[in-house]
Amino acid sequence: MKATKELVHITYDIAIKIYEGKLTRKEGIDTFVGNGRMNPSIAADFIKNIKCLLEGKKFTRTNNAYSMEYFFKNIYRDYGFKGLSNALRALNLHIEYYEDYQDVTMHSMRKIYSEYLKIYSDNPDEHEQEEIIKILEKENKTKDQIVQELKTLKPTDPELITISSKSYKRDNVTIAKIKKLRDYKCQICSTRIKKKDGSYYIEAAHIEPKHLGGNELPNNIILLCPNHHKEFDYGDLKILEHTSDILRFNLNETEYSISMELI
Repeated sequence: MKATKELVHITYDIAIKIYEGKLTRKEGIDTFVGNGRMNPSIAADFIKNIKCLLEGKKFTRTNNAYSMEYFFKNIYRDYGFKGLSNALRALNLHIEYYEDYQDVTMHSMRKIYSEYLKIYSDNPDEHEQEEIIKILEKENKTKDQIVQELKTLKPTDPELITISSKSYKRDNVTIAKIKKLRDYKCQICSTRIKKKDGSYYIEAAHIEPKHLGGNELPNNIILLCPNHHKEFDYGDLKILEHTSDILRFNLNETEYSISMELI
């Protein structure tokens, strides 16, 4: 029996509930096959494949392109950058297995893999920061709470920080908090870029570059739009004053003053 698009959507939702322990495997399969909607073995394959995608493990039974695309889109939405990383690993293992076993080329699966690999490879730190921001929003942290957390940071803190049972780079956690605190606005021109999904894009710039020993503490990070970020990195920059309260600099013969206070 061919799974309809509606069944694919239901399949994902139920498989996630099984994966997160909200349903038993038997309860999930019973839901699938109710009223003869899906063969039990097909339901079991869907559940196993989604679990393998979430855990980065090889699966041997294949799904059609629509199903795989839908699973990837929703895994990325629900589990962020780390979920996407696992799904890519699992699909790559599946492609290698299936092509060797069947002596075929899985064009549609390779296309999905390539599309999401590009997303994964395009500034992974940015993706991780977005995931952290979503967690901060779910936790409903106030700006005062974020300020206090940023003020306690030290250069000797562990490089990995655990949030909601997941490990993230300390530097990405810091930048994510600064982005949320400063409302994703460029500190030179106050511009912020609205994305298709309603969120905002902004870039973090280091006052003292990391390769010259600059740290990842709030006093060394400012938020800039892409244009001002490139100008800050490649233009004629002279730092005139840099304290915990203010950053004054001359950039391409224009003087700027930026507040460094965490408010």
